[in-house]
Amino acid sequence: MSRIVLTALTPAEAAGRPHLHTGVTTLGLKGDDFVCSHCGRIILKNFDITKAAPNQVFICGQCEGYNAAPFKQ
Repeated sequence: MSRIVLTALTPAEAAGRPHLHTGVTTLGLKGDDFVCSHCGRIILKNFDITKAAPNQVFICGQCEGYNAAPFKQ
């Protein structure tokens, strides 16, 4: 399991894309830990990001920052 920093997005970049508000932390069954690119909080734990919707935006439950996968899904 790795700790990976997500890619920061602006609200304009996030517009029109599917959104997932992570709450405190979204727990997966198996995968990596993903960190908010704005505040550094782990927002996706044990998460397989390849199973997320293409072009998914992850909204941090702490700072409300918009994040995207750091690589092509």
